[in-house]
Amino acid sequence: MDGQNPDASGLKEMAEQLAGIYGEFTDAVKALGAKGTKRSGKFSSSMAHWVGGSHVANDREGLCEKFLADVQGHLELFGIALEGVSEAEAAEAAGIAADIMLQPCPPRSDATTDLMKRAMVGQAKPLLPYLTREKLEELQERLKKSYSRWQRLPVEQEMIKEMERLKK
Repeated sequence: MDGQNPDASGLKEMAEQLAGIYGEFTDAVKALGAKGTKRSGKFSSSMAHWVGGSHVANDREGLCEKFLADVQGHLELFGIALEGVSEAEAAEAAGIAADIMLQPCPPRSDATTDLMKRAMVGQAKPLLPYLTREKLEELQERLKKSYSRWQRLPVEQEMIKEMERLKK
């Protein structure tokens, strides 16, 4: 960005770039898992880590940290861009970004990508005030339907409460 606020199409494009960040993270973690020997199941993965595969955990942690930094950096720029557009344009673009960030993952998955994406739900909190009441209801219902009360992470429960507060 060159310091100017993007037009509506540029803002939507900027929101959609989050999907690229999420996709790159998923691809990087999958590529990391494909390196070296083929592993099947948690036991062999644990054995490989114990025998000398600790670099895999470190690489995975690095990918997670990079993903967090990339999303936070992008959202910071996106937040600045949202301030300079109309309410309708901001609501539409924030809705696109929130849709990407609040995509449900399998509730019982222990995949690095799924867990990290679920943990990132809270990063969408600054987008919520820009959303329409209808979009807030849609996203809140999606979270409620995707995960039972017992399967929700604390950050997901916090987002549901914040959406409810903003709808009033």
